[in-house]
Amino acid sequence: MKLKQDTDIIAFLQAVAFCDGEILFATPQGDRLSLKSEFSKYLFAIAAANPAILRTGRIVVWKKADKERLQEFLTEA
Repeated sequence: MKLKQDTDIIAFLQAVAFCDGEILFATPQGDRLSLKSEFSKYLFAIAAANPAILRTGRIVVWKKADKERLQEFLTEA
């Protein structure tokens, strides 16, 4: 899944904090950031300043309940 355009990154990361399972940001190069990690959240926030990185990266959600919690921020495209 991908982040919707114009997603509020802070609100998204706050929602991720309430998720039970692993939430990852994966790049086409194979890099993966665990968005539950404080350090990775910092790196993700820096990367979010570059729209090309957000457009090409994917959000990986392991649990169905977490996917439902984050649905307002995500798109299948």
